[in-house]
Amino acid sequence: MLLALPVAAKDEAEREWDHVARLRREAGPPARSRPVDPVPADRAEADRRRRAQEDGARRFREVARTARDFAVRHGSHPRAVDAAKVAILADLEGILPRDARHAADARSAAEAFRRNPRHPAAARVEVALALEQREISRRTLGRPWHAQPVLAEGMLDRLRVEFGDRAELWQAGLTLAEGAACDAGREAAQRVYQAPGAAPGLRAAARQVLERHALVRQPLALTLTPAGGRPTALERLAPERTVLCFYDAERQPLGPPGLHALAERPPSRVRWIYVAVGRPAPVPKGARVRRRPDGVLCLEPAGWRSPVVSTLRINQLPYAFVLDERQRVSGYGRLSEIPALLEGIGRPILP
Repeated sequence: MLLALPVAAKDEAEREWDHVARLRREAGPPARSRPVDPVPADRAEADRRRRAQEDGARRFREVARTARDFAVRHGSHPRAVDAAKVAILADLEGILPRDARHAADARSAAEAFRRNPRHPAAARVEVALALEQREISRRTLGRPWHAQPVLAEGMLDRLRVEFGDRAELWQAGLTLAEGAACDAGREAAQRVYQAPGAAPGLRAAARQVLERHALVRQPLALTLTPAGGRPTALERLAPERTVLCFYDAERQPLGPPGLHALAERPPSRVRWIYVAVGRPAPVPKGARVRRRPDGVLCLEPAGWRSPVVSTLRINQLPYAFVLDERQRVSGYGRLSEIPALLEGIGRPILP
């Protein structure tokens, strides 16, 4: 039972908790929930990303320190367990590749929190998911956990044995369904859609994934608008094998990321159509458009309300569809999966 706090102590604790919450917001979303950037194009880009990673780790470590101090100073406060959870999650986000000691300490603290039956089950599940997801990324050289369907399904099965049929795990299953390519995504979505314990909203989102998979082997009757041109039927723009590459025009004004390797060695007999979703943002002064295979740029200024986006059930950007010469969908997935999709591989390859 929690002890009542004096008014002055309560006010001080609330101010400190607000400070913890503000630091956490300013630190940004967890890395595993952000779109994973492709391999950097050059050393300068690699250095920029390394510095960004180090800056992010420092911010999260500061969050962890502040939250941990709160939990120690205000152990009887209703937010004490939340603060301990925030500290553990932030320490996991603060792991850097060459800091083995911090990584070991963060994982040990997360395991202890996860196994402690006195903590709320929801908090324990959240920590366990973060720990397991990070482990999958570590084992696959930094790849997102939801791009590894075999490992991810095994993780979810283990956590269901440990914690039971919980909503948080079905939410993670939906993330897997939305992030995995083609057949793997369909299988994950099917599990969520058929799960009695999944909330109606999750089942509706899983159904959208299943509807996208239903497009495979079906011809697309789309109309696209080339930049500076008129609406044109897809069959006229894509008379041969084609990659339809969708990206966020506002957030990615330099074009879709991660295609420089394909620009250097473009696949033979493949046409490229780039679809800028939303209203393009101004290109930063002095910035260079990202390298990519030559292709046609089309515009969808309606953004997420675009009929094309709706027809293809796109729920993340950037995203790609591979079509055969008859405009039938042969596969879809993240841009990093385009080479595998062109080879007809519906599942990401484990390293």
